[in-house]
Amino acid sequence: MIGLFDILDQGIADELGVDVGTYIEVIDMKASEEDAQFIIMSLLEGDENKKEQARELFNKYLAEDSE
Repeated sequence: MIGLFDILDQGIADELGVDVGTYIEVIDMKASEEDAQFIIMSLLEGDENKKEQARELFNKYLAEDSE
């Protein structure tokens, strides 16, 4: 059975254009707690400017992986 947090994780990962595993890895292991909260809350709020800022911040952590 899928839990509420699983659904939430999937929705946020979809907004970011990544799979759930990548999203969880960045949020739980790479992003600071402050950045993780900003990313999650910005994507949930619905403000397009904040969503774009959250995507850019998340992508910054993804780019660090590829270096």
